[in-house]
Amino acid sequence: MEQLDLNQIRTFVRIVQAGSFTKAAEVLRQPKSRVSRRLAGLEKDLGVQLIYRTTRQFQLTETGRAYYERAKGLIEGLEGLAHEMTDTSVEVSGVIRVTAAEDMGLRYLPPILDEFTRQFPKIKFDLLLSQAHVDLVKESIDVAIRIGHLKDSSLRSRKIGAVKNIFVATPGFLERYRQAEDLEQIHTLPFIAMGPGTKLEVIRTTDSKKISLKINSFVTANSPAVLENMVLLGKGMAFIPEFLALKHIEEGRLVHVHKNLRSNEVPIHVVTPEQKEIPQKVKKFTDLVAKRMKEVFE
Repeated sequence: MEQLDLNQIRTFVRIVQAGSFTKAAEVLRQPKSRVSRRLAGLEKDLGVQLIYRTTRQFQLTETGRAYYERAKGLIEGLEGLAHEMTDTSVEVSGVIRVTAAEDMGLRYLPPILDEFTRQFPKIKFDLLLSQAHVDLVKESIDVAIRIGHLKDSSLRSRKIGAVKNIFVATPGFLERYRQAEDLEQIHTLPFIAMGPGTKLEVIRTTDSKKISLKINSFVTANSPAVLENMVLLGKGMAFIPEFLALKHIEEGRLVHVHKNLRSNEVPIHVVTPEQKEIPQKVKKFTDLVAKRMKEVFE
């Protein structure tokens, strides 16, 4: 027992939590070979086998499962104590890696980052803007702003609002295509759509009834920001996120058409990887993001 190494125990806990040696190595930012050696060293010191290994996966032994339940609390307690000591004695500094959808990030993150760095000048940011959902552990992401229903239950999340799509077009387009106001004639208009397809599912706000509309897609794209720019050029009618259209509507560049129709509301969350104690810099940043985003989306 005197030979037990806390690094070995921590490695074992991370292997179980990550579900594989490869993912545990990514979380620990260590070579996979070192992770394997530390587990083997722990099993040798204990004199028991904790994990049955195969080429592609592993399974906890009965002893391993019992040891994990006790060891997890030990490691999380020690890490929590370290974070508490750090948070109270060291000013907020370092790098925060953030990911968000490109359209959401471009519109709302710059003023939030500016406000945060004015308050904490020793913070630096590394941004990854992508329409795809980035693996937070693999990419060492601290904070993500996610649009849509979350599938990964292992993430910490806080709902900060919801988005919906609305119909918009330029005043000039509506002058050229006067039938745009007639719902039955939407299929005759050049349409700018999110992805391929000839049908659009919408909700009628007066009675919450779902309606299927036939459309004639002139341009399709996987980026709402592209749809926003194309509709501003007067190339067609579009069904885009309301947050992208609001300022254009207020300033007269776009018109909200068919106001009684919208998409389903989709939640927005600020998300962090699961961990016992969140670093102070991440905690303070997520608090600011939640506060500022709720002002917009609630």
